Amino acid sequence: MRRGFKAWCERTAYDYRQALGVAPTEALDPHRLADHLGVRVATPEDIPTLSDTAKRQLIKVDPGSWSAVTIAQGKARLVILNSGQSIARQRSSLAHELAHLILNHTADEAQLSREGLLLRGSFDREQEDEADWLGGCLLVPRDGLLKAGRRTADEPTLATQFGVSTDMIVWRLRTTGVLRQLRWQPSQPRRGTLRNDRQMAAPKNH
Repeated sequence: MRRGFKAWCERTAYDYRQALGVAPTEALDPHRLADHLGVRVATPEDIPTLSDTAKRQLIKVDPGSWSAVTIAQGKARLVILNSGQSIARQRSSLAHELAHLILNHTADEAQLSREGLLLRGSFDREQEDEADWLGGCLLVPRDGLLKAGRRTADEPTLATQFGVSTDMIVWRLRTTGVLRQLRWQPSQPRRGTLRNDRQMAAPKNH
């Protein structure tokens, strides 16, 4: 990541939290942030043109194949979340999508539907890493995590406090340097799940 980017993300997360009246140690509801940014949020159940078969495939049969997708029509933005995934995962996915928008990222190979809707394509690795980091800062800011960690060393408690998964807490503890400051050892995340939280499962257009 470019020099100074991580510090910028922490400042940006702080500014958004202040605008929403959310303290650094409190859970930030990304739906409120979406409202603040003028972004609509929906799930497959909210889309009347989507067939029951398609909804079942997306939510019940293969919910692990996608997490979120952003659709644009003019200046309007709509984020569709996978309601078949956990609430913590949905919050993480929404924060990731909003991070892309805040960062003004432009996706490659975007597709235009016959209805004139722009279906976002894929981002490059650097953009995904940046959205991962800003999304993490929005949900679990470093200063808030440090303060909360001084009160409790229990990761599930911290996860509940910030409204995220335990693996997200572990990732933020390790990558922000907070863990070294607190000097306590977190549990090892389940194999494979930490990667999902870090990457927020980059959305696929299905």
